[in-house]
Amino acid sequence: MIMQMLDLQSTKPRTFVKAVFVQMLSEDEWAFDLLYCVAFLVMDKQWVEKNASYMDFNEILKSTRAQLEKELLLEDVLRIEDMPSYRLLC
Repeated sequence: MIMQMLDLQSTKPRTFVKAVFVQMLSEDEWAFDLLYCVAFLVMDKQWVEKNASYMDFNEILKSTRAQLEKELLLEDVLRIEDMPSYRLLC
């Protein structure tokens, strides 16, 4: 999901989310690892809050992606650590 969201298979940024992330990655080689951890915790939080079952997996995955995209595009988010969901790691 993260690979698709960031369009990492293309050579040129086709989305603003990718452009933002490539900038973050150029400044921090651990940006993808941190984003992966944040994504996992966001998904877990949504899963628990919605008392989801296996049948809800795609809905939770889409919701997680939407939240991550929204946070990556926030004006004051310049690093993964600036994302509101990064607090879930602490």
